[in-house]
Amino acid sequence: MQNDKLKSILIFVGSLVLLFLVATSPKVQRENVLTAATTARDSVAPEKTASNAPDYAGIVSRNTSFFDLMRQCGLDPPSINWIQKAVRNVYDFRRIYPGQHYEVYAADDGSIEKMKFSVSDESYIHIDIKDGEISAEKKDYEFTTNLETASGVITSSLYEALDKAGTPSELGNALADNIFAWDVDFHHDIQKGDYYRMIYEEKVRFDGLKKTGNIIAAELFAGGKSHYAFLFPDESGRPDYFDENGKSLRKQLIKAPLPLFRVSSGFSHRRFHPVLHHWAPHLGVDYAAPWGTPVMASGDGTVLVAARTYANGNYIKIRHANNYVTYYLHLSRFAKGVFPGARVSQSQVIGYVGATGFATGPHLDYRVTKNGVFVNPRTISLPPANPITRASIAAFIDLRDRHLARLSGINVDAGAEAPVASSAVPVPQPRGAAGSSLGTRTPYAAPR
Repeated sequence: MQNDKLKSILIFVGSLVLLFLVATSPKVQRENVLTAATTARDSVAPEKTASNAPDYAGIVSRNTSFFDLMRQCGLDPPSINWIQKAVRNVYDFRRIYPGQHYEVYAADDGSIEKMKFSVSDESYIHIDIKDGEISAEKKDYEFTTNLETASGVITSSLYEALDKAGTPSELGNALADNIFAWDVDFHHDIQKGDYYRMIYEEKVRFDGLKKTGNIIAAELFAGGKSHYAFLFPDESGRPDYFDENGKSLRKQLIKAPLPLFRVSSGFSHRRFHPVLHHWAPHLGVDYAAPWGTPVMASGDGTVLVAARTYANGNYIKIRHANNYVTYYLHLSRFAKGVFPGARVSQSQVIGYVGATGFATGPHLDYRVTKNGVFVNPRTISLPPANPITRASIAAFIDLRDRHLARLSGINVDAGAEAPVASSAVPVPQPRGAAGSSLGTRTPYAAPR
């Protein structure tokens, strides 16, 4: 009797194990994913209103997983796990976050055949399921690009003027960090009544989402004169900014390696040290900034040192072309990928402001040497990148004149505060053509 009971129990357990193995086999998973679970959920699936309309669509909410979403779309657990594993080399669905869009498409027989899952405003994951196989690819959304204009009068800061005029703040970052960073000190050169005008790209996604693109032309009146910038391909075909004369706005080193700062101590051969309490040279510039403020590489170069010393704290030393070397002292930490021998690009974040070493508060001690001699970072004259080439100068002049004409038509609501720009824009000379004439174009007079 006991033996019969034992046999019955063994047969029952073996049957359960067999059923589990069958249910979780890859073949069964592939069959299940092709036909979404035929349960009561099928009866509430939305009907297609158009051939390209998704059967399920929505936005990821808080505390929602990919598993939860796919269950709502009618998929069973083995199929969901199979999809996650199959596309993990393209995207890890364990990392979904609130706000992501998703779309699920089914064939006429109810089988799931396609998915789209946004991973950013610019891109999405496209998944195809066909004949029991899955393919996944990251794709970019298509955007329609429109040209927009913006202007404003500066009363206290550029960013306040942008906010008051309703101009996207990222355009201010572009002006200050990427376009005029080499020629304008936005903390000292900007005066009340200065102004900006610009033409920029606004990109619109299929669903109406708007993204700010590149500034293609800009005028910044600061320091008593107008500074111009025009986006144009350089000699390698890469878009870059040039002034009205066809000279590159990009210099070998940017003026200041961090976006927000206050000069707390200047370059001096005799300064009273706040920690050591004696007179000594201070061969750099101290920029006071909040703890953790990103610090950028002043120019393209190779990291020579990324280490910690007793006096300098965490510091970085970078070698640049033309025998320039830059130093960044008292950092709280280094950015990822910054180590001796690493190549860095201009404006790349290399570390973060701190107060390590001999420092009384969070700041960056920034130093520059030329041919082994320390020079004042705020007064050195740096060579620009290559200007417009002879082959491209005619195309540049045509583009420049068209942009200047449009810039002049942008109203600056300055009242009685805005200054008048009166300098003429000369015709640029091509590189290697000193003394030659490009024609008799009438110079452009800056608008009043």
